[in-house]
Amino acid sequence: MRDYLLLCTYCSSYTLLHTYNKETGNFLGEYSLLHNAHTHNSIILHKFLLAHLGHPLRLIPSKTDEYMNVICTATRFLEDDIDKYVAEAKAQKEYWEREKRSERDIGKVQVHIIEHLLELELKMLADIRAHTPAESQVLLGKELAFKKALEILQKVKSDKQFT
Repeated sequence: MRDYLLLCTYCSSYTLLHTYNKETGNFLGEYSLLHNAHTHNSIILHKFLLAHLGHPLRLIPSKTDEYMNVICTATRFLEDDIDKYVAEAKAQKEYWEREKRSERDIGKVQVHIIEHLLELELKMLADIRAHTPAESQVLLGKELAFKKALEILQKVKSDKQFT
């Protein structure tokens, strides 16, 4: 895989795009030694493009002499702020992970509540006495429906895909 950098030839300033991630459709972004991570977003690239609007830009692939020459001679765009942007990106990712876990936990609680309500309804149905054969058939149908619903709920709870 090749890394890339974007160079503004007018200002002699560059930003490192690093490799392109086909899964997310983004470049890995600038790298922070402090956090040992990439930004995994395009915030610095966007700022670079806005700051160099109207300037001639060149995309330079790694493993070339020009790539090494640019890194040695040109200035790195927002060099002092890269650590801050990487820390923000990591914090945002952690926030979304916590949010996802909390949504999943809420869903699990809701499933348990539904299960409990279905079991209560099934117990109430068992206590009802039918006065006619037709009413008995209706109650039997309702009981079978609640049992089937509980069975489906048990399957969903035991399926590893949903846990």
